[in-house]
Amino acid sequence: MPTDGKHDTGYRLLFSQPEMVRDLIRGYLAEEWIRWLDLDTLERLEECNREPALEPLNEIIVWRLRWQGGSSWVHLILKAQMEKDPAMALRMGLYRELHYHELLRRRATAPLPVVLPLVLYCGAGRWQAPRDSLELFLPLLPALQRHAPRTRYLLVDTAHDPVSDKAGADNLVSLLCKLERSRTPDAVDGLLERLVALLSEAGNEALRQAWSDFLGRSFLPRRFPDLFTPERAEAWALEVC
Repeated sequence: MPTDGKHDTGYRLLFSQPEMVRDLIRGYLAEEWIRWLDLDTLERLEECNREPALEPLNEIIVWRLRWQGGSSWVHLILKAQMEKDPAMALRMGLYRELHYHELLRRRATAPLPVVLPLVLYCGAGRWQAPRDSLELFLPLLPALQRHAPRTRYLLVDTAHDPVSDKAGADNLVSLLCKLERSRTPDAVDGLLERLVALLSEAGNEALRQAWSDFLGRSFLPRRFPDLFTPERAEAWALEVC
């Protein structure tokens, strides 16, 4: 399994695009409250100069959006992850607390927004790590449980979770999931034809470039290393997208 972080970077590029995040929310977050979010208010919180203690925030992408008809924000922190991490719940808790620290550093006032951690995973084998940090501790008396760190995170396993039926045929995250499951160049070709059509309809150069970078620098060299060197894959991806 590659560990150089290129795949994580490819996902960060893709999910820095609002179209990908909207399709993720629409099709892959199976939470009742999702329908109350106003997707038209979605916006990314850009990185800024941070103090050294906040450098781990460079590993995540932060988006925010409002409740429908409301003024309160909900923040979504996305972490691309290729390797399994049994303590992921604690890591996501750290990202969330650092994000709150960043908000306070920028003089945000109470009440603070709800921050939802989400892991985007595509690695070998299904994700089996606890999704609640409380599970990482020895059995605790109920009186002590409320003092233990508690973080629950959402998970999208693009290579193993079922492809969402409700997402629709034009959902870009569904297309990503199908690419992650493909095992032959012929299977990839058909999916890429659909991708080209969707990107042409969108007419969004930033989205097209993100997909091109993901395919050429991450997906193709990882999936077909004997057919695509990084240089060949990048040139091929530019032609496709």
